[in-house]
This record gives sequence, C-alpha cells and structure tokens, in this order.
Amino acid sequence: MLLRHADKLGVDPGARGAGAQGPLFAYHTSAYAANVLYRIGGVVGVFEAEGGDYRSLGDLRAALAGRKALAADVGVLAASTPLRAPERRDFRPVPGSEVINRGVKVFVPWALHGEVAEWHFYPAGDDPAHILDEHWYLTHYHVQRQDYYQRPTYPLKAVNVAAADYGPGPLEDWISGALNLNGRNQYAWISAARLAEPFVYAAAPEKGGNPQTRTAAGEDLKSPQMHRSGPLIEAFFRTQPGHTGGVLVEKMGPAAGYCLAVNDKGGVTFTIKAQGASASIAGPSKVNDGRWHHVVAEADRPAAALALYIDGRKDAAGRGIGADATLANDADLYVGGTPQGRSLAGAIDFLRIARGTLADAKTTIEELYEWEFNGPFLRDFAGRPPAGPRRDAGALELAD
Repeated sequence: MLLRHADKLGVDPGARGAGAQGPLFAYHTSAYAANVLYRIGGVVGVFEAEGGDYRSLGDLRAALAGRKALAADVGVLAASTPLRAPERRDFRPVPGSEVINRGVKVFVPWALHGEVAEWHFYPAGDDPAHILDEHWYLTHYHVQRQDYYQRPTYPLKAVNVAAADYGPGPLEDWISGALNLNGRNQYAWISAARLAEPFVYAAAPEKGGNPQTRTAAGEDLKSPQMHRSGPLIEAFFRTQPGHTGGVLVEKMGPAAGYCLAVNDKGGVTFTIKAQGASASIAGPSKVNDGRWHHVVAEADRPAAALALYIDGRKDAAGRGIGADATLANDADLYVGGTPQGRSLAGAIDFLRIARGTLADAKTTIEELYEWEFNGPFLRDFAGRPPAGPRRDAGALELAD
C-alpha cells in the first residue's frame, strides 16, 4: 500500500501505525506525487475520512483530484524492479528504470528563532487565492500533539490572482510554487484583525487540578504582528529588469511597523518604525536585474541594530530601534504590493517572518545560505549532486 491516512483499523491491522484519525481532513493541503511503485497488490491507498479503498493508481489519482488535493499526480507503477537487489540491501537504481530522473526537489529552509509565518507560494488545492502558511513554532500554547492542526496559521489571500499566475520556481519542482505578479494590481494580504485573533487553548492541570482554559492574545500571541522583538524577514524573489518600488512585505501603520521593498535604485530597503521613531537601511547591491535573489533583513531589537543580507553576504547595516518601543500597529500585512499600488513586477518563491535574529537561532547567514542552496537535501547519500536533470530515487542516485 502506498498510503493510509484513514481509519478502518479493525479491517486493516497494518493501519494501526497511523493512529486514529479525526473527522476533518484538510484535503486541500494533501499532496501525493512523484512516487515510483513496484509490485503493489490489493489496495493502493486510502486517504478519506470515510476510508474509501482505491485499488489502482488511476482511481486514487482521480479521487485526489476530485477532493482538490494540493498535488494528485501520485506517481507511476514500474513494470520491473527499479532497484538492483533491495532484498540484499543493494538499493542502487537499475539503469533505465522508472526512478531515473524522477526525483523531486523540495525546499527545506534552515531553522530560525521564533518563526511566525512561512509561505512557499503554492496555493491550496481548492482555491488559487489561498496561499498556505507552513510555519512551525513550538509556542507555550502548543500543549497537546493531537491539537497541532488547531494552532494559529496565517495564510495569505491573493488578490486578482488565478491558478495560471503560479509557475515553476527554482526552489521546488513538484508543484508550481512561485507566484508571478504583474506589477499593476496583484498582491496578497492578511488582515490585522486575523493576525490579532486570540487563540484559546486548554492548558495542562496544575498540581493535580482540572485543565485550565487560557487565551493567547496581544503580545503573548506569536504572529507577524511585531511588538518588542524582530522582525527577521527572509525572501527569495526576482523582479522584471529595471523594476523599482515594489513591496516585498509590509505591515506598516502611520507610526509603527516594518517594510521590506525594492527601492528606486533597484536595491532593497528595510524600514522599521516604533512610536514615532524610524530606522532604515539600504545596501548597494541591485536586485532588479531579472535574476532570482535571496534576501534576509533582521532587526536586533536589544542591540538597536538593523542588518541586510543579499545572496548570502552582508549588504548593509545600521542603527535600529530598541526593544523598549513596540512595532505593533493596526495595519494589514501585504505581500507583493498594496491596494494603493507599489506593486511588485516579478515573482516570489519563498517568504517567511521570524521574531528573532540569526544569532538568536544560533546560526549565521553563511550557514543558512549554504544549507538552503547547497545543502544535503539537494544531494544523494554520498553527497553527490544529481547526475542528470533531476534526482533519481530520492537520495539514491545512479552511479557508474
């Protein structure tokens, strides 16, 4: 069986490892693609709450597509063994087999401190205007493992965007994971009210008492609304040649907030404001040349310092705003432009926001950049890059 994401434990004892599943399935976030199967007999997969059994790849593929899964390709069924002798622990691919050049590229970002939003710019399977938030932050209000799906996330709502506006990006190739923006009237956003929405959770009992209902709100709620920490912003994007003025991400009120944007010289400007004070830095590097660029901007609030990194190197540094002033504001958060304009002409492949600095994450820009653009997830078990246009069987590469 390829997959088992449903109940019917009594019917199939092998499904017990999956554990009991709840009644709600987020089909639009499920992705099954690029598998190479061999000698699969009986049921190929089960993924629905009602536990439908699918006995062919075609039936499973059609069911996933009908449920509007994020990816429903499933994969292929090999006619002969794709690996040389797995029963003898020889997992080398067979030359010419189905696994050759069929591996996918999946972007694995380096860990940050206090990450509060992460967008890979592939839409939910049921709505091209719904850009999923994939961030993970083990907050104090993440109490029970089974409540993981209830944690606050911050998906973006794309404006004037259709499915055709998503295309391939350099970071991943299993899905169209880059959002192309026309520089006129397209952008994505999330409301200030949604970012400030309190999270109610059940806390563990203290000293043998009953579970307590608690609420995370305001500064206690970890979201892209910044207070006395951060932000750190990481983006991977490209612009049309010569483009200027486009917003990458902004949550800025009249007196407080933050903004990362392409400036009028074709570089990047990082600005924060708090209680009437303002700090801004811009480096000499140009990013409006039509090529993909990686940017990290960070505000070290205790040190009152700003830093900007372009393509793995420090591009600018300057005075920031201390942690005694808050960046919190009532403005909505915008990506790629705003309703008033400043629209980005280009594409965004990846964007995330964190509350801590690189130092807080016990890392450096060099380590982060090396991992994300030359890391082990891009190579086989021996550390070799793909010999062909794509990887073979994941980390198993055909070699002479």
